[in-house]
Amino acid sequence: MKQTIRLFDENSHLYTFEATVLSCKPTADPHSFAVVLDATAFFPEGGGQGADRGTLEGLTVIDVQEANGIITHTVCADACPFTEGQTVHGELDRALRHERMQCHTGEHIVSGIIHRRFGFRNVGFHLGDDDVTLDFDGVLDRAALDDIEEEANRAVVACLPVRAWYPDPEDLAKLPYRAKLDLTEDVRIVEIGEDGSIDRCACCAPHVSNTGEIGLIKLVDFIHYKGGVRIHMHCGVRALADYRRRYTAVSTMAAAMSVKQDEVVAGFDRLQGELEEKKQTISALRGRLEVLMADAIVPTEGSLCLFDTDLEPIEMRRLLNRAVEKCGRFCGVFVGDDERGYRYVIGRGTPELDLRAYTKEINAALSARGGGSSEMLQGSATATRAQIEAFFESL
Repeated sequence: MKQTIRLFDENSHLYTFEATVLSCKPTADPHSFAVVLDATAFFPEGGGQGADRGTLEGLTVIDVQEANGIITHTVCADACPFTEGQTVHGELDRALRHERMQCHTGEHIVSGIIHRRFGFRNVGFHLGDDDVTLDFDGVLDRAALDDIEEEANRAVVACLPVRAWYPDPEDLAKLPYRAKLDLTEDVRIVEIGEDGSIDRCACCAPHVSNTGEIGLIKLVDFIHYKGGVRIHMHCGVRALADYRRRYTAVSTMAAAMSVKQDEVVAGFDRLQGELEEKKQTISALRGRLEVLMADAIVPTEGSLCLFDTDLEPIEMRRLLNRAVEKCGRFCGVFVGDDERGYRYVIGRGTPELDLRAYTKEINAALSARGGGSSEMLQGSATATRAQIEAFFESL
């Protein structure tokens, strides 16, 4: 079978086309068929991005793959939809195609700038539906990324030409360009700016015709990754959507704090300070409550069982340390309720008791999971409060 004509190479803005069916065969999925055309505008998965989406004669194209120059479209159908030699109409999801072209050309601009200024290579690129990541083999900080972002957007505003072509092998050998692989033939070059002033790179994907189509490049975030850096980026309509999400978040927070939007950080710092003061006040009050709870305990030579709904682990242990002084055998502090279950700590009122010897008995009686040392056990229980109290009365 002859290789598929790649219409997207000739015109990246071609969103509808006519082509002849060369084959239509069932796939492993009984509800889909593999269709090969003599030509296609659908870009197959590759170059760090997913396949185009759209329709063939109104049937949904769910995947497009290429092997040995033959491009196969997977379409949804319960019966064989096309016959060999039939002419079909294809239509791409143009919004998705253009969105991805904005992102991919934006990536070339950023990668070209980083390579030219720092000598770092782009060693990884992923263009997903929600995120674009660029991996470089060198470390950059936020200040450097801000400078790169400024230069990238100057290239966008300049509306520079974007050219894609297949140079002859002789011309290719003389041409400086970026490439992840050592390529020698059928190399498609994407050049941005006159004579590649912004970037020149080997790439198989569709791109915008001029940088102005990108609209905006925003380097959103970055992390250190495998000895280099991974950058998260938005371009064009994705950058606008991201701004809208952030605007909504900031405006909501500003309204909640009764401050202007550009005062959100100051408002947040103020709330953090107030929250810390309240935490300290609450901690002091809870400490006083622990003392009052412990003072209210009636001493006994038997066992004690105390309940609360929201003590923190450290508060449970402090209360236990006070309470064991008022009992002669076991003392348990249980936090929770019958519906959610209980967290517990159990101590001993006399050093002669080795709590480890009672672990299995306690776990069985309280439907519990826990363990610990000879002095203290801790864990969780699903028994009811009545069952727990009855068990401690029997100890």
